[in-house]
Amino acid sequence: MKSLRHYTLMLLIVALCTVLPLTAGAASSSVTIKTQAVNLKFDGQSLALPDGQYAFIYQDRTYIPVRFISYALQKSVKWDQKTSKVTVSEPTAAEKEALAKLLAGAAAGGAQPAAGKSITIKPVQATLVFDGQAKALPTGQSLYSINNSIYVPLRFMSEAVGTDIKWDQKTNSITGESAAYKAAQAGGNNGTGTNTGTGTGGGTDTVEPTKPTKASIEDAASAKLAALKANCKATLEAMINPYLTGDDATKEKIKQEANKTVDQCTADFNKIVADTTAELTKYGYSLEIIDAFKAQFEADLKQGMDIVKGLS
Repeated sequence: MKSLRHYTLMLLIVALCTVLPLTAGAASSSVTIKTQAVNLKFDGQSLALPDGQYAFIYQDRTYIPVRFISYALQKSVKWDQKTSKVTVSEPTAAEKEALAKLLAGAAAGGAQPAAGKSITIKPVQATLVFDGQAKALPTGQSLYSINNSIYVPLRFMSEAVGTDIKWDQKTNSITGESAAYKAAQAGGNNGTGTNTGTGTGGGTDTVEPTKPTKASIEDAASAKLAALKANCKATLEAMINPYLTGDDATKEKIKQEANKTVDQCTADFNKIVADTTAELTKYGYSLEIIDAFKAQFEADLKQGMDIVKGLS
């Protein structure tokens, strides 16, 4: 019986890993959206996306393939599958020559992919490194995969590489200027037309954000809940081995830490639900997804508590 009690907290921690809605993980696994027709112009040159690659707007953010836009900005891109790391850096002399040929082909390419094509995007986890420095996406943003290509938010990419990249919703245009191009154009029009700005005034997001769809709001909440669940699970699971191998004082300390973690995770869950409720209400949408989140939360919490009671 004593050895069984040693596993009580371990099972409690495992049980508590399910207190965040399981529906969040399922809802955020993939999303079907429509492509966006865009005009691409980098360093004064019009470019075309390769076959099978697209631009799209999701949650009021414009997404573009990270490899394509890096090449357009004359940057080297490397993908390490083992570590899931994308490295963007200044190209070597040989790489510059290869990039010139790639861009020439893109400039001579066919028409841009048509708008309105249904595609399925799937969130992916990857480390992004720019000139040797890892940079994390802002909270609530994600990388997506389509046809084995990784897509990145346009504003994030702009800030990460220190290049002015703009999205103009009225003309469906994405324009960018590399540091080398701007240096070559020095003495021309300085300080105008390239400010990314903030809000809706000339930034890389849509110039005049449209009303978000109900699905986009729900998907955003689901993505946040999935990330919260993964973080809470990892934190709690890390406590299992120290608890099993620790002395009484260590076990008591870990119990307190576990309780604090659960309290914080619950508070974070409630905030996401509250923020999502406010946004859905603002745009006149129904709240059935909120009821589903809460119901799943309560059911999973009860299940976890029942496991613990059965072992007491």
